[in-house]
Amino acid sequence: MPESTVEFELKFLVPAGARSALRAALGERGARLETRRLVARYFDTGDRRLARAGMSLRLRREGRRWVQALKAGGEAALERFEHEVPRPGPDLDVAAHAGTVAGDRMAELLADGEPLLQRYGTDIRRTTRTLRTRGAVVELAFDEGRIAALDRELRVCELEFELRSGPPGALFALAGQWRERFGLLVDPRSKAERGDALADGRAPASPRRAAPIRLRRKAAVAEAWRAALDECVAQVLANAIGLGAAVGVEGLAARSGARSPALERADFVHQLRIGLRRLRSAIRLFRGWVPPVDASIASGARDLFRALGAARDRDALAQQIEPALDRAGAPGVPAAAEVAAPAAASDVAALIAGDASQRWLLALLAWRHGLDAAPSPAGGVVEAAAGSAAESGAGQPEAAPLAPRARRRLARWQRAIVDEAPRFAQLDDAARHRLRRRAKRLRYASEFVESLIGGKETRRFVESLQAVQQALGELADLALAEQHYGRESPGDPRDWFARGWVAARRDALVAQAAAALAVLAGHRPFDKR
Repeated sequence: MPESTVEFELKFLVPAGARSALRAALGERGARLETRRLVARYFDTGDRRLARAGMSLRLRREGRRWVQALKAGGEAALERFEHEVPRPGPDLDVAAHAGTVAGDRMAELLADGEPLLQRYGTDIRRTTRTLRTRGAVVELAFDEGRIAALDRELRVCELEFELRSGPPGALFALAGQWRERFGLLVDPRSKAERGDALADGRAPASPRRAAPIRLRRKAAVAEAWRAALDECVAQVLANAIGLGAAVGVEGLAARSGARSPALERADFVHQLRIGLRRLRSAIRLFRGWVPPVDASIASGARDLFRALGAARDRDALAQQIEPALDRAGAPGVPAAAEVAAPAAASDVAALIAGDASQRWLLALLAWRHGLDAAPSPAGGVVEAAAGSAAESGAGQPEAAPLAPRARRRLARWQRAIVDEAPRFAQLDDAARHRLRRRAKRLRYASEFVESLIGGKETRRFVESLQAVQQALGELADLALAEQHYGRESPGDPRDWFARGWVAARRDALVAQAAAALAVLAGHRPFDKR
């Protein structure tokens, strides 16, 4: 049986304007290139069992030979398990992968006899070049072609860097050089993921919402830290490529029942900001228990979050405030429905595709991989913040259970929020905004450890936090509306109406937020049991 391998690779979407230059660069200095046509068929059950399990089964013609491959997620963030077997012809043999972890898992999924069907196919022209750099051997694969499912088709143009041997740092350095030179975009999607979406009638990139994290009840700090980071990074990357793909060759063709481009773009922006906020919350939750996070990672997340704020504010005005004013009977034409939506969309795409954002996304991946490559500190975790040694358990190893530490820290964060409840009505907009940030941080951190702590009380606590966050979020939107409609104007009737509506709505929301904070104070999921 052929040996299983673990791929370590980085994928990038190639902007439409960079394809010719990239082709030329591959052949620079008389480099030896190999070009092949790869025609593949991908199989799954009608209910997508393999895709839902993070697996793909492929039968590919490579020249005159047929190769069957089973792929699945690896143990590390950028690794993929792959098991290939030669085939005499275009016929599947699921048993050929028996004896591998992924093959045995696939056998379990298909144990009831559910048939495998071809769901989509690919036709790719691949040009490869091998480079030696900094003690490493890296293969560059430039793929151009299409993914097809029934009557739907998606164009593909991507560059992949695969580490054949040597240190991963060399791979990241080389990829960084090519990224900067050709404006490449970090793209976490495999062809299988895009093909599965195409066959399912979905867009090749869809807004990616937060997913729950499943932890063992006795999960250690290091285990939970990596699980939380993987979830945050996945959400950030998926939504970033959803916004940046506009500079590539992919066309988001209209689909039956599809949302408008403006609404979908707004959802990508919203979910990317949530992913960045969750990442920052995870860094704060684990601070003092794990090695310090590189300052550029934390500051980069903050800077991108803030840069997306202008787009988010435009979306809030156009899609929430203005419709609410119309329902309330506001006169005139919506001021926020500025037909600058296409410009706003191109601004966001340019921001995500820009050098600063892409440099940070690649650095984020390099840093995350480094956590898997580096051994745990022999002497335990790093120093805790002053005054919180008891809470952080300073001096304990990363292998220590997370639950008791998390309980203490989250209980303290909860008290800081609840203490504001009695005087909430007297807080100004800036103080309410700070309270909202703390509520978000507490919510996301609580969701990270919800499966570890468990119980109905924890679920009710998270739901009460969502209610607090909802009310505070609406208050923040009202503050934005007040600023927008409070500008100097020659007595525009809609502006006058909006100011009165904001004032009336604020009183109701202040009462709603105060009530939600009171409910939150009644839940104590982190008390020692």
